Amino acid sequence: MIDLTSIPEEELGQTQKEIRRHVIERGWKALIPYKGSAHYFLTRADGKELHIFSSTPPTTSYAAASLANDKFATYELLLGSVTPQLETVKVGETGDLQYANELLSRVGKVVAKPIDGGHGHGITVGITNEQELAEAVEIAKDHTKNVRAALIQQHYNHDVIYDLRILCIDYQYAAGIQRVAARVFGDDVHTVKELIDLENQKEDRGKAYHTRLATIDTRLAMSYLKEKANTVPAKEEEVQVIGVANYGAGGETVDVTDNIPDWLIECAIDVAKRCGLAVAGVDFMLAKFPEKHMTREDLDPAMTEVNKAPLLTMHDTPTSGISRHVMSRYMDYLASLT
Repeated sequence: MIDLTSIPEEELGQTQKEIRRHVIERGWKALIPYKGSAHYFLTRADGKELHIFSSTPPTTSYAAASLANDKFATYELLLGSVTPQLETVKVGETGDLQYANELLSRVGKVVAKPIDGGHGHGITVGITNEQELAEAVEIAKDHTKNVRAALIQQHYNHDVIYDLRILCIDYQYAAGIQRVAARVFGDDVHTVKELIDLENQKEDRGKAYHTRLATIDTRLAMSYLKEKANTVPAKEEEVQVIGVANYGAGGETVDVTDNIPDWLIECAIDVAKRCGLAVAGVDFMLAKFPEKHMTREDLDPAMTEVNKAPLLTMHDTPTSGISRHVMSRYMDYLASLT
């Protein structure tokens, strides 16, 4: 086991740096099995020992963690709750596409994703025909972790989509952040592909979860853009280059903690409680940029998934907006456990 405080700060990722800092400030001890591990064996100043995995606290049961990993199980659990969801069907190992094709026929456009994936990997958006669907299912299955199955979900039917993460700690609202898909801005000279390359050369982009902004995943970008990658956008024209809003794929984060309506906060807290996740990141798609006064009809929200180990540092160092000091709040929660 390695003493986390003995590892030079420059060798640590964002989360490890913050845990290391707080452990030192509080007079705690922290051991990890090896460099880069997300398992932390903490000993508080009062001698209480705690084992956490990333931001998953010891109060999260194995069953609750497993449920959060299974997006279809979570979907079924939340049916009939106050939280709106998009219609979803599962395609298992046998590859039976009957119900998926029926959903596509009924709604016109769908999204395919791994049943237990993460970080935006294996997701295909904007599927409009059965051939695309069959191909997207195989892509999704190739990115699964434990169960080789895909989810087919009704496409969110709005031209502009706002991706929202609501963070709950101890079943209470902690912060809200809008995640913006990776994008570039035209200069009337370079192609979109060239603009991506130029963007990735900037100093604040680098290894995901180690730098302020992650390098834009060019493979995902080329798959999403197709022929558009070789077009030359006009000066200052914004071009989304990846289909999912994910920091790890090069996206940006905008703090919206003070913008979230109370009724939507209540939905997120309800999800966390039903799933048994004292620390949870609840993801929604919205039709508009959120404002405190907005109604359900204004935002037309749809919950997409719940995360058992949400990234806390993006709330403390958003691309735009102020720090919400959620890592400190998380450590306060760990300090309160008996």
